[in-house]
Amino acid sequence: MKRIQVYCLLLMASFACASEEASDADAYYTCIDVVDQLLSGSGPPLLSASGDVLVDTLLMDSLPYPDGVVRHFYYAVPEAYCPDSLNPLLVWLHGGVSTQELRTMDPEDLHEWVLVPRLVDEGYLLAFPCAQLGATWWDANGEEGVLGIVRWMKLNFSVDDSRVYVGGFSDGASGSFSLIMLHPTPFAGYLAFSGHPGVAAIDGGRATYLPSLAGRPGMVTHSDEDGLYPAGRMSPSVALAESAGADIEYHVLQGYEHDPAYLEILEDRVVIWLSEHTRERFPSRVTWEAGEPSGCDWLMVDSIVPWPLIAVDRDYNALMVSDRLQFGFYPDLEYDGAGVMVSGLAEGDLPAVRLGLMEGDVITGFQGERIADLDDIGELQSGMSPGDSFTVEIRRGSDHLDLEDRFNPPEYYWLLPRQGPSVRVEAVYDGNTFDISVNRLCRLRLLLHPEMVDFGRELRVVCNGLTVFEDTICSNYPFMLENLTRQMDPQRIYTAFLDLDLERLLPPLMYSLTAN
Repeated sequence: MKRIQVYCLLLMASFACASEEASDADAYYTCIDVVDQLLSGSGPPLLSASGDVLVDTLLMDSLPYPDGVVRHFYYAVPEAYCPDSLNPLLVWLHGGVSTQELRTMDPEDLHEWVLVPRLVDEGYLLAFPCAQLGATWWDANGEEGVLGIVRWMKLNFSVDDSRVYVGGFSDGASGSFSLIMLHPTPFAGYLAFSGHPGVAAIDGGRATYLPSLAGRPGMVTHSDEDGLYPAGRMSPSVALAESAGADIEYHVLQGYEHDPAYLEILEDRVVIWLSEHTRERFPSRVTWEAGEPSGCDWLMVDSIVPWPLIAVDRDYNALMVSDRLQFGFYPDLEYDGAGVMVSGLAEGDLPAVRLGLMEGDVITGFQGERIADLDDIGELQSGMSPGDSFTVEIRRGSDHLDLEDRFNPPEYYWLLPRQGPSVRVEAVYDGNTFDISVNRLCRLRLLLHPEMVDFGRELRVVCNGLTVFEDTICSNYPFMLENLTRQMDPQRIYTAFLDLDLERLLPPLMYSLTAN
């Protein structure tokens, strides 16, 4: 029996309980008993969408994204997979997302990638989303694709909701940071190997904030010889995140470039780290900073009032410098001839754009040397500095072009560029009392569950020292169904919500306080 059938039966049971005027808690726990009986039964095993028998191999399926494009993804299932027990899930995000073509994988990749064979042996389900321009890890379209794949895995396999992790290398690491700062709720933690926490804000224009990393633990690494994100440049940003409340286990590795080969020496520690971190079901405290609608666990920010600022506001941010040599083109990874074929150009004032390179051009020479592949360009660039001039030879059809330009000078930028104001929320609940502090007026939603609060008693909400709500709350079964189908998270089937429009609720109380 697939999990969605179990979920539907759960909701049917909840409506049945409610119709008999049972208490909210009794209704919920009766539902749980029904689900436990169903899951412990001797029904057929969970199958993939295609009904394949699943073994230790690489399988593929596809899902429609919000833009209407159906994109494939891959997944792996341990040979010892048993649907009668819950299994951890790791969502692994690949690097190099700024390409026109959607990433593909071969079955051999499953055994060649560092960490993957070990995690399969350890009983992990693995999901491999595939990204491309227009569906990167940090745009809304790509994010929803990743979250949709998490839901798909839960529908088709017995996933432990408290042990879902996201991780990746390079762009995959940057995407993991982004997901935890915008959509942490499904995940128990993240692995970020040689990534940049600001990529979502820099390249995607997203409103990401370091205090939001406090919601989930992370394991982060950088290496000293990384030409893209060297430890010397990135370590201060990790320290800044920790000062903002992030729980990070940080490793700096010596003698490694921007290459995932170093993961082999971290393999044992990664496995232990994953086993040590599970998602708390209903954490009593949530810290969240949002510049766009988002949330963590039971706290959601639906909108923000830009002005006024009503409490101290520190922006955990830093000025960074990039001395990376950027050519500004995307290589055609499928091209197997001599040289490097151009598949597209990056945006901005970059050498490839100024030179007028075109899709289909083949770079055959650089600095007077013949070029066989992309590594040759990298080796010749290794002794150059920002602002240096260079020559490049291009084959365009039957024409051969000799071109000259220079690399851009060092670029200074903010770790997390700001597009607008944010609200920082500190929220704690104890029994039926919620204590919230905000630095701006906003609209909040509190998601509620019978194991968090007693629905038979009044609920009290205090914001910035002022009582903004004091009344009873009833279960909302349509919301319960909507929440379940949207999140596919049976460990957290919220049964009600409280909408707090602080722009309406707080000012009268603040005025009364000052008037007296």
